[in-house]
Amino acid sequence: MGITFHRTFSLSRSSLAKIIKLCREKPGFKSSDLKTTDLGTIYQEAMPRYAYRAGLIDEKKHLTVFGQYVAQYDPQMQQLGTQWLLHYHLSAPHGPTAFWHHLVGRRFLTGNTFTATDLINDLSEFLRREAGKEPVWRSIRGTVTIFTGTYLKSDGLNRLGLLEEIEKETYRVPAAPPPLPLWAFGYALADYWQAKYEGRLTINLDDLSGSKFAGLFLLGTNGLNELLTALKKEGMIDLYRISSPYQVVLLQPDPRFALERLYCYS
Repeated sequence: MGITFHRTFSLSRSSLAKIIKLCREKPGFKSSDLKTTDLGTIYQEAMPRYAYRAGLIDEKKHLTVFGQYVAQYDPQMQQLGTQWLLHYHLSAPHGPTAFWHHLVGRRFLTGNTFTATDLINDLSEFLRREAGKEPVWRSIRGTVTIFTGTYLKSDGLNRLGLLEEIEKETYRVPAAPPPLPLWAFGYALADYWQAKYEGRLTINLDDLSGSKFAGLFLLGTNGLNELLTALKKEGMIDLYRISSPYQVVLLQPDPRFALERLYCYS
């Protein structure tokens, strides 16, 4: 299941910045090209894998559409919108990091408290079910450490405020969801729609309410409806609430529509 892709390092935005800079200069870069950076040997292995799982580069080491905007407008990934989207891509149900999605979906609930042992048990159970074999405890333990570290370290995604350590290896998710920039949500919606509902113009609102997608952002029904209403005002979607089942219509399916507004109009 690829749980050791991280090589025991948490996500590092400063290191990812070097990967997307290299990718911009040398699309499809080779492993030998990483030696031109000042990344350590193990970081040279781990960070391209993070860049791929965080939606910045594709499997052929070319910048994605998201990665292109980040490289041009926020190369150090300091904006909240960018960091939310790194979290989104790592956690998306259709993404390449299935175990990350499992842990976020299981534990990232508003006000929830859990321990490192809970995460170890969650991940062990997931791997037994999905891989059909007994997981290696050392790998599980290391992966739990990098997972929590990604959300706790300042060079990671700490600014999102999704997780806090209240005592050693005991964690809490905030009771009030952190603010989510509208156009970060808009981009994520377009990306998720393309992956799950490709070719469809309309879906039921209930398909989003209480979905795994909404859960990635700690969104309840009210929070989701507020963001959808705002996107309707901006012309990205339409909403039909005359009779049940209520409908969502995606008027602007190209993720660039949201990315332009996230990076160029703010």
